[in-house]
Amino acid sequence: FGEDTLKALYSYKFSLFTEWPEAKLNEGNASLEFCIIGRNPFGQSAMDTIEGKPAKAKSIHVEAYNSGVLSEESLNNCHVVFISSSEGQRLPALLNSLQHFPILTISDIPGFSSHGGMITLIKSGDHIKFEINPGAIKQAKLAMSSKIIELATIVKTSNEGRN
Repeated sequence: FGEDTLKALYSYKFSLFTEWPEAKLNEGNASLEFCIIGRNPFGQSAMDTIEGKPAKAKSIHVEAYNSGVLSEESLNNCHVVFISSSEGQRLPALLNSLQHFPILTISDIPGFSSHGGMITLIKSGDHIKFEINPGAIKQAKLAMSSKIIELATIVKTSNEGRN
C-alpha cells in the first residue's frame, strides 16, 4: 500500500475502536461520516478503499471539504474528521470549533495531538506510527479501546497541567 492508502486504512481502523455517545451514532444517518478538511491527502483509490466499509453497524461514507470550510451543520454530521496538512495555519481555529462535538479528529500535521487533536499519524520509514491524546478524546465524550492506546505514543495537550 502507498502512504495515502495506509493513512486512510489507519483512520478507518481507529473508527472501529472508538465509541461515540449513543445519540451521535443514532442520528438518522445510515453511514459513519468520514470528513476530510482541506486538500485531500488521500488519492481516490485510498478513499475508495474505505468507502462503504462497515463500522459501528453503519458503512463509511467519505466526504471531502476541499475549501476547508464546514458549516456547523455539516460538521455536526461528521463522526471522524481528518484535517489535511494544508490546514496547518488554521489548526487552532479548527480544533476550537471541533472540541464541542463528539468527533474523532485525526491529522498528519506534526504536533497535532499536542495542540488538542486526538490522533496524529506519523510516517516513520516505511511505517505509520501514531500519537494519541487521551484527554482530547475524553473531552469530546468519546472512548477509545485500550488496545489502540497501548500501541500509541501518548501525548497531552501542550497547555494541560498549567494554571
